[in-house]
Amino acid sequence: MSTGYSHFDSLTRILAGTLTAAGIVIFAVVPVFAKTPQEIAKLAESVTVQINGKTGSGTGFIIAKQGTTYTVLTAKHVVADTNSTYMIRSYTGKDHQVTNVVRLRKNENDADLAVVTFNSTESYPVVTLGDSQQATVATEIFVFGYPGVPASRNYQKERNFEFSPGFVTSRISNHPQGYNLRYNAVTKGGMSGGPVFDREGRVVGIHGEGDLDYDSVADTDKKVITGSAITKTGFNSAIPINTFIAKLSETGLNRSALLVNTSTATNAPLKLNNPQDAKTYYVRGLSRFDKGDLSGAVADFNQAIQTQSDYPEAYFYRGLAYFDLRQMPKSIADYSKAIALNASYVDAYYNRGLVLSALGDKPGAIADYTQVIRLDRNFAAAYNNRGLALSDLGDQKGAIDDFNQALQINPG
Repeated sequence: MSTGYSHFDSLTRILAGTLTAAGIVIFAVVPVFAKTPQEIAKLAESVTVQINGKTGSGTGFIIAKQGTTYTVLTAKHVVADTNSTYMIRSYTGKDHQVTNVVRLRKNENDADLAVVTFNSTESYPVVTLGDSQQATVATEIFVFGYPGVPASRNYQKERNFEFSPGFVTSRISNHPQGYNLRYNAVTKGGMSGGPVFDREGRVVGIHGEGDLDYDSVADTDKKVITGSAITKTGFNSAIPINTFIAKLSETGLNRSALLVNTSTATNAPLKLNNPQDAKTYYVRGLSRFDKGDLSGAVADFNQAIQTQSDYPEAYFYRGLAYFDLRQMPKSIADYSKAIALNASYVDAYYNRGLVLSALGDKPGAIADYTQVIRLDRNFAAAYNNRGLALSDLGDQKGAIDDFNQALQINPG
């Protein structure tokens, strides 16, 4: 999957300031300045941790330090198993046992949040929290986390980070478990609980709900292996950081223990009301798609492609819109164009396989799912869907092998 920086303009390389007094953080009101994606990725790596348990893995990020005790914020479903012992792995590769877990989600209406603590004499940086109210539609964001690997492998040593840029596509009120911040950044299972950064390098959300995140219980109705194929949309959700701050009293932390800067962002959202370039048309198309305006989304993707013909993401999402509009030949053509522009576009192969399968071209679908697996061996749904296609062709042994592999990756 593409996680490069090529679609983003590099802005001034100035670090944001914060105010401290005797080691206690004061809510900063000084101006903040936009960072480059490279600067944000470096910052993110230093404050983000792996959370590894016996039954699964996730991500978290350090929000406070008091003496030798560090506090990590994550999604509750990452540490849902009350019988499991969890380990924190820092960016230096050192492991620390979790000493306490506070699960903030007590019922179905509560936000999917938890904080965990660990002790260390090592010096680890603390992340700066921002104001999620400023993360409006068309705001640029970056998701950071550690994709998981199958439980049969040593995920504690094999997990590598993923840094994925995107744009806010909608703000949904009263979404289940607090996942009200929607964006199109590419994510993978295991990144749940990871930070969502704004362009100034401040955390504005806690990632945890993905369209095909096999570790996320936040939408398990989409992700268990049931024998039905799932379209890969690329839209994901986070809990706004303001939701966590409002529940801070439940964690035992004082506000003075946090680094918070709510100054107005210098990097304004794209102006969607009057697009002048391919990226703005593309982002408006994403927003319209996310809100169900498929025809409007297609019109915007058309404009983006007309302005910039080598825009694989615009072809991908137009193909997805055509799929939802049941214009299958156009959908296949757009996915094929996206693949021609980016031969490693995993989601395009996967979705094209779905369309081919729906049209009865099982061999073509199998070829696409096989390519997905070559590019991403942990893509459980690709094994599942290839198994379905093999079964339709009478290859029951091959189908069972694929179903077993899918279940090994994602036990459900």
